[in-house]
Amino acid sequence: MADQSRWLSTAQTAQLLGVKPATVYAYVSRGQLTRHPGADPRTSRFDRAEVQRLAARARRGGRAGALDVVLDTELSLLDPAGALYYRGRDATRLAGSAGFEQVAELLWTGTLPDTAPEWTASTEALIAGRAAQTGLPAAVRPADRFRVTAAAVAATDPLRYDRRPAAVAATGRALIAALVDTLPRRAAPHDGTVAARLWAASTDRAPTVPELRAFDAALVLSADHELAASALATRVAASVRADPYLAVLAGLATLGGALHGGVVGAVESVLTDLAPGGRGVAELVGERLAAGESVPGFGHAVYTGTDPRAVALLRLVTDAAGGPPLGGLLDELVEVVGRHGGPAPTSDLALGVLAAEFRLAPGTAEAVFTLGRVAGLIGHTVEEYRHRFRFRPRAVYTGPDPDDSQA
Repeated sequence: MADQSRWLSTAQTAQLLGVKPATVYAYVSRGQLTRHPGADPRTSRFDRAEVQRLAARARRGGRAGALDVVLDTELSLLDPAGALYYRGRDATRLAGSAGFEQVAELLWTGTLPDTAPEWTASTEALIAGRAAQTGLPAAVRPADRFRVTAAAVAATDPLRYDRRPAAVAATGRALIAALVDTLPRRAAPHDGTVAARLWAASTDRAPTVPELRAFDAALVLSADHELAASALATRVAASVRADPYLAVLAGLATLGGALHGGVVGAVESVLTDLAPGGRGVAELVGERLAAGESVPGFGHAVYTGTDPRAVALLRLVTDAAGGPPLGGLLDELVEVVGRHGGPAPTSDLALGVLAAEFRLAPGTAEAVFTLGRVAGLIGHTVEEYRHRFRFRPRAVYTGPDPDDSQA
């Protein structure tokens, strides 16, 4: 007779991992846990040894020393095969049918409004945000300005410690408005949307309707991506009851890392080198390979198929451009990098292509990604405030043995 103690039910597996049953199946979808049919094919069972290994990896660090942190969220669902959903709605379809403000409201409240009012910041917030930037060099990138502004405007809000969901959503609207409206403007906004206001800070050229549609869609597609490092940082801050501004700042600080939002800036640099008349595609890719480097904007850590955000956004950019982006150089780059089963484009590449094709100021691609992601960080803040303090990781000490004889 088989050893029945080998098998765990879904409920037992969830208990051992310290997660909800639904999260167990998230592990299955990511290939981190194997589901076996139970006596009744409609039920599941899991190998105890495999579950214990997964639990140990979450405590001590997974492959390559990476911690595997899994939290429940209602905000976004990432399907590694190539799909992304915001509260059960396909994010790529939302990008084509709803504006950024509407999608942010969906993330914060669970309801997608038919329209969204223009978001505004208080006069005090705008004054503080602009004053904080007066000492910055003119060439400072928008994403860095966002971090300075977020810290400054927080001090103008005497009610920032109101952690009720409706209050945090109101803070999110005002904060995003302050971030975009304190940027140095190059032109008057085309309209009152966040996309139009950010566009006016990125170029003195008025957008075409397809260009502004793609720009707004880029914000939508950047809004959230499950439990990215910036979302986790925001949740840790929110878990100790930091106010929403500080929680977002924790996320913005993490977002600025070279392996997170900084990838978008690296993509911008590569595309600048690929401008017509510059180095050839094969030459540029070859130089990076010779240096032991990859081409930024290709190969996602989670998606095993295509990045759906990249596919959707590149399609919109192509439509707005009326032909192949970057004079066909993008197609050549994708072909060269993707040869022999190479990596597929990511949303980082798509954002860089959008900024290059529309001739927007340096740093715009990163600004779109960062401003869009603030919506998701606010959503994670709202969710985390529902929980009691729950982040107290323990370390496994690997230093010298304690020496009690030393003073």
